[in-house]
Amino acid sequence: MAFAAERSRLSSGSRQERDRGQSRWHAALTPRRALIAITLFAAALRFATIDVQSVWLDESATITLVHRGLSGMLSHLSSSESAPPLYYMLVWLWTKVLGSGAVAFRTFSALVGTLTIPVLYLAGRRTSARAGLWAAALAAVNPAMYYYSQEARCYMLLIFFSAIAFVLWQSVLDEPTGRRLAGWAAASILAVLTHYFAAFLFVPEAIVLIWKLGWRRTVTPIGAVALVGLALVPLAVGELGNGHKSEWIQTSSLASRIAETVKQFMVGLYGPVEILSAAVMGLLGAAAVLLLLRRGDSRERATAANAAIVGVAALLLPLLPAIAHVLDVFDGRNVIAVWIPWAVLIAIGLGIKRAGRTGAVVGIALCCVSLAVVAAINAIPGYQRDNWRGAASALPTLPSGGRAVLSEENSSLPLSIYLPGVRSLRSGALTVEEVDVVTLRNRRTGRSPSPPATVRHPPPGFLLVGITATESYAVSRFRAPRPIPTTVARLRQSAHISDGEVSLQSLRPGS
Repeated sequence: MAFAAERSRLSSGSRQERDRGQSRWHAALTPRRALIAITLFAAALRFATIDVQSVWLDESATITLVHRGLSGMLSHLSSSESAPPLYYMLVWLWTKVLGSGAVAFRTFSALVGTLTIPVLYLAGRRTSARAGLWAAALAAVNPAMYYYSQEARCYMLLIFFSAIAFVLWQSVLDEPTGRRLAGWAAASILAVLTHYFAAFLFVPEAIVLIWKLGWRRTVTPIGAVALVGLALVPLAVGELGNGHKSEWIQTSSLASRIAETVKQFMVGLYGPVEILSAAVMGLLGAAAVLLLLRRGDSRERATAANAAIVGVAALLLPLLPAIAHVLDVFDGRNVIAVWIPWAVLIAIGLGIKRAGRTGAVVGIALCCVSLAVVAAINAIPGYQRDNWRGAASALPTLPSGGRAVLSEENSSLPLSIYLPGVRSLRSGALTVEEVDVVTLRNRRTGRSPSPPATVRHPPPGFLLVGITATESYAVSRFRAPRPIPTTVARLRQSAHISDGEVSLQSLRPGS
């Protein structure tokens, strides 16, 4: 009996010690500390790898536009871009502090992407702190959020302002005060001034507020956002009709773009085994939603329903004119901010009170797959952005007779970031000593990229002197004994690049 009593006492003491250890562990993992850890991890992930990938075409357009100076930038906005001016003005100010190099441009997006993490936490916290932490974790590692956090474009700023507007919209539903309505309107205005597609999130949010609060309480904030949107219409119309900048969208079928959008939400723009990884992510996301439907209480399901309403409507609104052939600009990039309500919906499913171990296992699996995709993209150059930096570094010293770099259409813009003194030449005659043909790998949805083609047939009067071939680019170099005259058409014909563009580089500017 004494032995049994002693064993019981020791067992009770060990349980108490375990309980104290667990209490200390839970005390250390407060939501605030966990959020700080997630945010710091997201910052490290974004900033540590910010220069792994080359600047690509769209980023070079941003850099070139901002380098014009404030007045030149604003005057050329409609001919260069398809977005309102807010992002470009902010990044212009940013470069005044950090410089105007490519990395400096990207750090603005990286900072905004990092700040989006706590905003997503607030969006999920309307249900619970656990849901908030899952929303923050999903935003920290999602491949699309990671990608746009490292791109010198307006999309991450759009996501940031749209997320703030979504959080303030949620707060209005909880407690509809005038101050909260004004905050929601202000954040919506900033989002619309960043990208026109922010309106597709604003509209369903506004409709829900009208339905629940009535016209009288909502007319002023909704009207303020609508007035700003109307003021942007002339700029939007001018950008849409100037330069045919949206024609590339319609080169793919609408069905394929819808599928690409869903895939992008889950595993980003392009990566290895993307069909398999997207299928796994889709099943995990569906499991989180099923968990919500089966175990969530009425408040959890109601909050998730609000997010689902915005998420579905914000996708349908730009789809309807595309289906009706009225205006087809539906693309995963344009609707990327719709990721916010869908991420919050999944996070609520992971963080409901009765989620148990199932919610934790599904959430951890979602984050692990996302991190694996991010790591694989950083490790495999073929899945990264177009490698113009690598192609430029493969070119030899500029000869005294100048060089012509022949590549795909619009290649001069990204090459100009890495090759000084480059100017575009789409037709006409030129006299050069060297011709370099640059080809890039080709992306293939659901499959590994096809390797870049190598051009071996020299233009008339030139000789092949070398080929550099990697999995992301290939450079064929041709030289002549002295500068000889040729034409853009002749260079295209010899390289079999029908729509290629010549980037002319010489020692004497303007020659």
